[in-house]
Amino acid sequence: MKQSPNMTRRSVLKAGGASLAGLIIARSAQAEEMLSVTDPTAVALGYVEDSSTVDVAKWTKKAGPGGENQHCSTCALYTDKGDGTGTCAIFPGKLVKGAGWCSGWTGK
Repeated sequence: MKQSPNMTRRSVLKAGGASLAGLIIARSAQAEEMLSVTDPTAVALGYVEDSSTVDVAKWTKKAGPGGENQHCSTCALYTDKGDGTGTCAIFPGKLVKGAGWCSGWTGK
């Protein structure tokens, strides 16, 4: 089989590999969006962006001993991004505020 001078198997593989690498880089560079307090899961778990605004009558876990130290940045499920936000295992693909709180809070 005669190969076209412009299209060799090697050039096709190189182009495919470069395209795949570009997609992987673009995917990992995508900015995660902030979790909205109106997100259904956030509402169900009482997520707030400022832990001092938690309704402690409704969320008694926050009213208990040590509740004043409960916020996302002190939770075992939180991974800090270094800018006052981080990721949370409860809300995949979303950023949460380090100063926030939800009823899923678990001490480190």
